Formats: sequence, structure tokens, C-alpha cells
Amino acid sequence: MTVDLRNKVEDDRGLIKKIQLCIPGFRGYRQKEDIRLADALLRQQLADELKNNVLLPLEQTRESASRALELDLMNDLAAVISQAKTAEAKIRHAEQGYTGVSPANRIKKAELNTLYEYDLALIDGIRGLGDLAKAAFSSADAGSFDSVKEKIREIRSGFSEFTVMFDKRSVEIAGIGAF
Repeated sequence: MTVDLRNKVEDDRGLIKKIQLCIPGFRGYRQKEDIRLADALLRQQLADELKNNVLLPLEQTRESASRALELDLMNDLAAVISQAKTAEAKIRHAEQGYTGVSPANRIKKAELNTLYEYDLALIDGIRGLGDLAKAAFSSADAGSFDSVKEKIREIRSGFSEFTVMFDKRSVEIAGIGAF
């Protein structure tokens, strides 16, 4: 179960932020900044989940494969590890939908909430990839490298789908005027 970080950020507002909410013209800015902060925190959690539950088991699998001299599998593992590292960096450093003080296109609170919901939906994909990565490591640890090859194919396919889904996020931002 994932906690909605928007509520946590609102609950953790300090005195200055509460005062900012009372200032006409500043209230909307404060609310949008809080949603952006919640989204940034969520993406950090997603990137950490990807690093700890997908990338780490894949690297452990690579170690097992190298000890067993499974050279063909090493190439496949290198490719999927590269996909995992790329995905982690994309998530960690993704656009936040920031706009300036007087931009040509304004991002509304509802649009930022849509962006947050979009990022929140990615957690299931990352957890699915984590389950596959852990299963691959278990198979490698048991010496069943044919099973590892199958899991690696599934993970590569999952990363391809994940990348397409994550890239749609940028399109969503563009559609709401962030660029």
C-alpha cells in the first residue's frame, strides 16, 4: 500500500507555508508547489524501489552467471541492467511541470494532480519487474540458467513497456503546457 504523499506534504506544512496559504495570489502557488514536492518525493521512492528491488537482484544474478561462466547470459544481463539504470535515472530526474511566475502557459492544480496520479500508477510496473528480477536471481542461485534466460526476456519486455509508459508522461506534460 502506497501512502499518498500529497496529504503528507500538506500535513507537514510549517508556519510560513500556512501563512502563505492565507495571502491572496500566493495560495495557488503554495498548493501547486506542494503537489510538485509530493510528486518529486514519489519519483524518488519509485527510483529507489527500482534500484533496490530490480537492479540489485539483476546484479546478483549477473554475479551468479559469471561464477558459472554463463557467457551468453552475461550479455543479456548487461543489456537489461543497462535498461534498469536508464529507467532509474529517467524517473529520478523527470520533469516536474514547473512554470515560472508569469508563464505563457500555466499548469493548474488539477493537471499537477494528474501528473502525480500518473507517477503513482508506475509503482505496479516496477513491483512486477522486481518480482521477475528476484525470481531470476533465485533461479540463478539454484543453477537453473535456462529459467534465468526466460525471466530476463520477460524483464526486457517489461522494461520496454515501462519505457513507453514513462515516455507518455512527458507527452502528458507537454499536453498541459509544461514545455
